[in-house]
Amino acid sequence: MGVDIVERDDISVYLVAGVPKSFKRKLQKFVEQEAKEDGDVYMLDEELAEWVISRIRNEKRGGRDRTPASAALWRAYAALSAARYHLQHSPEEETRVRSLRNQVEEIWRELSPMFEHDEPAAEEA
Repeated sequence: MGVDIVERDDISVYLVAGVPKSFKRKLQKFVEQEAKEDGDVYMLDEELAEWVISRIRNEKRGGRDRTPASAALWRAYAALSAARYHLQHSPEEETRVRSLRNQVEEIWRELSPMFEHDEPAAEEA
């Protein structure tokens, strides 16, 4: 993604589900027709999309599904997801961050009221 697109002041962000990746071409044509000047479309890569989705999910959970500890752990998970994205060209660091993120997710699942009724996950061999 070019720096020019993120520096614009007319950016809108949409989350679209259920369309094939080829949808981007159709969307680009539509944006070009509808844009006041020079509209552009950018599809997030998988890891950044994961981070965005984690942020959205965090904000849509009700208070009954959140404790101060689980909310803090979720924020840590989201931050580690973003760090993993930024370290994707440094495999050693990305692996360390991924491991830490997975540990935070485990603790979050243990403490979060969202998972009170779930069966404990089976230990992997």
